[in-house]
Amino acid sequence: MKKLLLIPLIISTLASAELYKDYAPASEPVELTVIAVQSNYLDTYLTNLNRTWVRAMNVQKQLGYITDFNVWTAMSSADTPNVWLTVEYPDMASMAQTQEKSERVEKELKKLYGDNDVELEEISKGYEEIRKMVDHAVIHRVVFK
Repeated sequence: MKKLLLIPLIISTLASAELYKDYAPASEPVELTVIAVQSNYLDTYLTNLNRTWVRAMNVQKQLGYITDFNVWTAMSSADTPNVWLTVEYPDMASMAQTQEKSERVEKELKKLYGDNDVELEEISKGYEEIRKMVDHAVIHRVVFK
């Protein structure tokens, strides 16, 4: 009977994973933003997001500040998250914002899309009427060995 009681203990000891031996966090951080967009406004939100956030992310990707970005959606009921924005960085240091980066992105945006600050400001203000920011986190993909 005593031997039977030891078996689960031995198995659980052998089955426990060890950081950096069995798995490790990827070195590339991902910034995750979770959003709940009001029902019937998802198309409007995505259209406006394409004119603001997606443009800025494309410029940052071209400049090498980020590795990739994505917009994810789910067909869910109102008041639950239905949009997830992800931004992947080469490393943690790349997440740091600087005046140089900001000015370079702004300059490139104006070159590519012109100077329509008033319109973009109106779009940005409209976001608050149709969405609720649910969560924001920096996450790491787990790499199993």
